Amino acid sequence: MSKVTLTQKESVHVGGRRHVQPEQVMMLVADINYTTIYLNDGEHFMIASTIGKVQKALNIHGDFVRPNKTQVVNWAYVTQRTEDGLLLQNNEMIIFSRRKRRAITAVVSL
Repeated sequence: MSKVTLTQKESVHVGGRRHVQPEQVMMLVADINYTTIYLNDGEHFMIASTIGKVQKALNIHGDFVRPNKTQVVNWAYVTQRTEDGLLLQNNEMIIFSRRKRRAITAVVSL
């Protein structure tokens, strides 16, 4: 079986009847077994899937990082990395958890 290479323009099934293009996803926020997906145009919607499953589907197409238990961010929308967290293009600050801080700060600085 040959490996299929996916392009940036292909959409990813994220749950239910929803498909998104990974480059449009800015952030994911978990709420137990539901995930709210925030897009770069300001739209957001909730799906009945865990944040881990959605992150796994999106990681094939982009560089997503999980700075804490409830949030996943797309590195393409991170404008600044501070000691405490990540600043997104929409000026939202995502705070690192204690356990994730070392792993993320080891990543090359922006």
